[in-house]
Formats: sequence, C-alpha cells, structure tokens
Amino acid sequence: MTVLGQAPEIDRLVVCHGDPCAPNTLLGEDGRFLANVDMQRLGVADRWADLAVATMSFGWNYANYDESLFWEAYSVEPDVERIQYYRRLWNAE
Repeated sequence: MTVLGQAPEIDRLVVCHGDPCAPNTLLGEDGRFLANVDMQRLGVADRWADLAVATMSFGWNYANYDESLFWEAYSVEPDVERIQYYRRLWNAE
C-alpha cells in the first residue's frame, strides 16, 4: 500500500491530459506535435499532475532521457514535492 501523504497546494489549475505518457502524444515525421490520444481523463488539475507523469514516462520510453533537459526547455524549475506526490498518486492507481 502506497502512502500518498498530504496533497500539496495547487500551483496552477490547467487543462490536463490525465494520461500524459509519451505514447499518447503523436509526433509527425518531422518531430512536430501532431495530436494527443487517449483523452478519457481530460480535465482541470494542477499542472504538476501531468508534468510529473509525463517526465516519468519519458524515462520509460526513451533511452538516455535526461529529465533536466525537459525542465530547461519548459522553463521551470522542477517542484520536487509536487513531482513526487503526483508520481506516487499515479503509481497508486
């Protein structure tokens, strides 16, 4: 049984995919965004809910993935507390 702990305060409410794993974002042959799929969990949530899971998923799906490059490109410092919480929540499902 995973202990989630207290949910962190919401940083910023945004429209979240809900299942932001890498295979759910389709890219064209040129590497540009094409579409999102598997949208059953689409809704409003803390942006860190999607960011935490997406960055975790990149590690599962891409060899030599460097998470620091994602945060640099996204132009935000990783919020370790929120990332850990939302990853625990994802893994508890």
